[in-house]
Amino acid sequence: MPFFQHLTAKLKTLISAVTGFAGKIREAVQGALQKTLSKIPEKKRRLVVMCAGGGLAVLALAFVLAGLSGRNSSGALPAGERPAADGQIRPPENALPARAVIPPEELFLPDEPDFVPGVLPGRERRTSWTADDAALYWQDPLKNGEERWRERLEAALDEVLERVP
Repeated sequence: MPFFQHLTAKLKTLISAVTGFAGKIREAVQGALQKTLSKIPEKKRRLVVMCAGGGLAVLALAFVLAGLSGRNSSGALPAGERPAADGQIRPPENALPARAVIPPEELFLPDEPDFVPGVLPGRERRTSWTADDAALYWQDPLKNGEERWRERLEAALDEVLERVP
């Protein structure tokens, strides 16, 4: 009987160690949750907790659906299929015929054209300009005074020269 007494003593120490470890984990998780929740404003706590719970529920549902997806990971043949005498797997006689396979030659995109259309100008380009044509884009600097234009040119030149190392 000393074996059973020794076994029960070992089991008691194991159970107390596991419960102590679980208690430490619970305290750590509660501390982390309290710390995290203290950083969230009172008005938004409820929304954050509900969103986190919803996210966990969706994640759990995804795991359950992935487990129930019907994938045959054991390597067994699907129902109704048995190996033939020659070792090849054939579908049952009442199975639907296989879909028609599209040959790879028919799966292509047509080539792009080798040319790019040129630019279509909105109007004809002028070969020569008259004074009347240029008058729309010309301002005589001496008409309103030379000083204003000279100051603008000097300011632009100073700005350029300040950037030179």
